[in-house]
This record gives sequence, C-alpha cells and structure tokens, in this order.
Amino acid sequence: MTDTAYAEDAVLAGLMARNEKFHEVAPMLGEEQFTTPRRRRIWAAIRDRLREGQPADVVTLCEALPADADELLSLARNMATGGVVSSYAAVVRDNWRMREAGGIAQRLLAGARDREAGAVEQAIAELMALNAHHAVHEFTGKQILALAFEVAQQAYQNGGVIPGITTGLQELDEILGGWHDSDLTFIGGRPAMGKTAFMLGLAEAAADAGRRVGIVSAEQPAVQLGIRRAALASGVGAQSIRAGQLEDEDWAKITAGISKARDRHLRVFDRSAVSLDELVSVARKWKHNEGLDVLFIDYAQRITVPGADRITEVSQIARGLKNLARDLNIPVISLAQVVKGVDSRPDKRPNAGDLANSDELTREADQILMLYRDEVYNRDSKDPGIAEVLIEKNRHGPTGFKRVRFVAETMAFQSFKRANDFEEAA
Repeated sequence: MTDTAYAEDAVLAGLMARNEKFHEVAPMLGEEQFTTPRRRRIWAAIRDRLREGQPADVVTLCEALPADADELLSLARNMATGGVVSSYAAVVRDNWRMREAGGIAQRLLAGARDREAGAVEQAIAELMALNAHHAVHEFTGKQILALAFEVAQQAYQNGGVIPGITTGLQELDEILGGWHDSDLTFIGGRPAMGKTAFMLGLAEAAADAGRRVGIVSAEQPAVQLGIRRAALASGVGAQSIRAGQLEDEDWAKITAGISKARDRHLRVFDRSAVSLDELVSVARKWKHNEGLDVLFIDYAQRITVPGADRITEVSQIARGLKNLARDLNIPVISLAQVVKGVDSRPDKRPNAGDLANSDELTREADQILMLYRDEVYNRDSKDPGIAEVLIEKNRHGPTGFKRVRFVAETMAFQSFKRANDFEEAA
C-alpha cells in the first residue's frame, strides 16, 4: 500500500472509531481529495451521517454502503485509530495539493506550447487557490459568540488599537475601525473633490504603517501619482514640483520626504481602461509574489469587461471586486464616479444612490464613503479647507460624517479633530 493510500485509509478508519474527530479534519479535507471512488464514497457517507446527527461506525456504514462492506470491515480491523487522525488528514491534503500542482504545471506547459492567451495568469490563480487555507464555513450560535469574545479580547490586549488597516485619519479610524480584510469599499465624489488625492493619502498611511499596498490607476499615469507622493511626503506643493518652481529649501524638503517614503512597500499598475480580468491577475500576482495587504483602485467605472453592456459591466465589476477581496482576504478600496445630477440639487452632498450605475455597487459594498468640499461650489464658503467624509454605508458600525482638513497645495487630507464633528445618521 502506498503512503497516500495508507493515509487515506487511516483517516477513514480513525473517523469510524472516533466520530468526534470529524470537525477537526473537515476544514482540511473534501471528498475530491481522496484518490479512489471507494474512499470518496466512504468519506461522503461518514460526512452525511454525522451532519444528520447519526453515528458513523463500521456497522451503520456497512448498512449504508453494502457494496463496500468488505472494505469497511478491513479498515476497522487493520488500520490504526485514535488521536492521530488529524496528522493523517494533513498527509492526505498535502498529497492532493501536490497532485493538483502537477496538473496545473502540465496545463501551463501545454498552454505555453500553444501560446494560449492567459495561460500564465490562469496558472497563478490556480496555484494561489491551491495554497489558500481551508476555512470553516459553518458555525453554531455559541461559536460565533466565542469569536466575538476573541475579537474583543484581542482588541483589549492591543490597547484599543484599531482592528483593521489604518486610514491615516483618526476620525475615520474611530468610526470604520480601519480597513478590514475581505471588505469592498467605494469612495465617491464629484470632480475636483480630491478623490485621487484622498485615495493616495489612504494608501500612503497604510504603507507607512508597514502594510504592503497595491494601487491600480486607470485614471492617472504613474508620474502624476509620483508627483503627488512627493508632495505628500515633503509638504512642497505639487504644482511647484511639476513646474520646477523650487527654492533651495524646497529641494531639501523633497529629498528628505522622498528618502522617508521610498522604502514603503507600495506598487502601482498604471493602465487606462484596465479590464477586470487584468486587474484581478495583477492583484493575484502581487499577492503571490510579494504579499498584498490592501488594494486601491482609481476608479471602478474605468474598469472594463469586454463584450458586456454598461449595466452588466458594472454589475460584473462590483461582484468581481468583492470576490477578489474575499479570495485574497484583503480590503479592496475603489474610487467611483458620482452622477452629475448632484450638482443641480440645493444640497450637493452626494449619497450612496448617486454612484453611477449604483444598484450593484451599493449591494456589494461593505462601506460606501462620499467626499464633499463646500468650497468647490461656493467661493465664499464658511468651511474653507475642510472636507466632509460622508459614511453612507458601514457594515462595521454607524453611518454619518466626519470633517477633515484639506490642504490644497499638497492635496493632502489631514486629521481635523473638533468636538461634535460626528453626527450619527438618523
């Protein structure tokens, strides 16, 4: 008997002897990971009986699988049982992963020989999925309460540090708890509100906190993002950097700022009208090669799905970005357009329904934020240099708004703590 066959038989025999071990190995194994139809049938029978609350021992299984009775009796007589079931299950899982990896390699070689488009990207995606940890998806009410207690305990031990990736803005961290793994966030706003600057500030804050950051920019070329990064890091105006209108002290600030920011782990993919498949491929590659903790996108409606009409395209983009967040277990934060009808309203603050093609975006999003700066519409605004971040949807807490500072020269959004800044939505 091969090592693979022995390990598979040991798992099945161990589960027949100790049904309570099933919950330990179920997250690691599935029916497809056994190498023969007979073992798959026995696994499925054990699983189904235990799910129904029935015992799955050699007697009951022989009744359920009379054609496999001889094999079941042999397993019960000859295989070791007891506390080593989990160890054998890990062997079964690892053997299956190696078989699958070999199949992926063969398909990649065949695709490369035939010059098949997307063969490399498909192989990367399959390998990443193969490398993903198996997760438990079913919980009792008692278990989810225990999970909540663990979260509270961990937060307490961390001294109240936010559970997610920092936004860099204390006001937002307090209400959002930072960016959370597997969440999809849309940030909307009319032109000139500073959406790209806002997103870049969020990305820099995450990178400065030691996170591995990716930016997919379908709106602005890499050089423009570089100028904005230099302005944020140095405090020298972006227009001054772009025009070369610099004093000696400005050069010193730029040099010091770039020196501080250059080692942050931040990658940029710069392509207009990027396709959804291409975006997903780049994100998976970053995650696989160097790690990726958070992904920013500028912006959702610039992503394309070839062959789809506009409504279908936006729906597929929303679902694709949410699936990407869950598959890679990272926060995905995307800018989004807001319809121009906002400009004709007395109150020009946008809401979630103002997102262009909003239905699917709103449905898939875990958070929706909107940017509003009164001075864009009113030259004599009573709130110059102030931006409102409107929290329209927040699965982790309340909605409402926060005020932050906006420094036009460097296009920086900064924390602006002031009493009663937050008003909880009705």
